[in-house]
Amino acid sequence: MGRKKIGDPLGEGLVSRIYLAAFPQPRSSYEIARLVVRGESINSSGRILKVAEKFPDLFFLREERVSRHKMRTLIFSNMEPFLLRLSEECGLSSEEANILRGFEANFRKLVGIYLDLTLKHMDPEYLRGNVNAFEDLSTALRLTLYIARLYSSARPQAAEFTFSLMNKTLPVVLDATGISNKEIHEIARNIADMAQQQTLRLYDKIRKTPISSYYKGLFMMLEGFEKYYQALEKSLSPGKDH
Repeated sequence: MGRKKIGDPLGEGLVSRIYLAAFPQPRSSYEIARLVVRGESINSSGRILKVAEKFPDLFFLREERVSRHKMRTLIFSNMEPFLLRLSEECGLSSEEANILRGFEANFRKLVGIYLDLTLKHMDPEYLRGNVNAFEDLSTALRLTLYIARLYSSARPQAAEFTFSLMNKTLPVVLDATGISNKEIHEIARNIADMAQQQTLRLYDKIRKTPISSYYKGLFMMLEGFEKYYQALEKSLSPGKDH
C-alpha cells in the first residue's frame, strides 16, 4: 500500500515537520531526521531528502562541502508559500505582506527560539508528532506581534510594568513560551518602531489564524491582561492622579 497523499503540505505529514524544522536555518537531512523521525534517524536521512526534493516550491537545496572529499545537502524552507497562504487567509495587503518579508531574517530567528522553547519545556517529541507548520508559524508571528503591539499602543511605563507583572506571576509559562525572552522582545520592539501603525493592523488580521494547542492557554491569559494594561495606560495619562 502506498503512502497517504498529502493534501496540505504545510499542515500535515512528514513534509510539514520538515518544513518547520528547516525554517529557522538550513539543516542537513540527517539533522532534520534527528528532530522529526522516531527511531534510527541515520536511516531516514535519505527519505528526508527525497521529500524535500519532491516539493521544490517549499524548500531550497544547496550543497555544502564538509571535507575535502565529502559534500552534504542542506535543506532550507522557503518562506514565500507560508506568506502567500497567510496573506490569503488573513486578507493582508501587498504592503503588509512586504513588511513581513522585510522581517524574514528576524522571523526565522524567532521561529528557532519558539521551536527550541517548545522542545525544551513542553514536548521533546513535538516535531515527531502531528505538526501543522502553518499553524505553528502563524502562532509564532501572532505572539511576537502581540508583544510589538504592546510596545506600539501602550505607554512605555504601562508596557514595562505589564511585562514585569506577568513575569512575576507566570514565570514558568512565560519562560516556556518566550514572553520573557530578551531576543524576542528586542525583535518585537524593532517591529513596533519601524511599522507602528501597521503592527496594530497586522495583529488584528493575523489573530484570525488558528493557534497552536500549546499556546491557546497563553493567549487566553494575554487577552485577559488586555483590559488591565489598557486601564493602566489610562491611569498613567497626563492629568491623572498617581
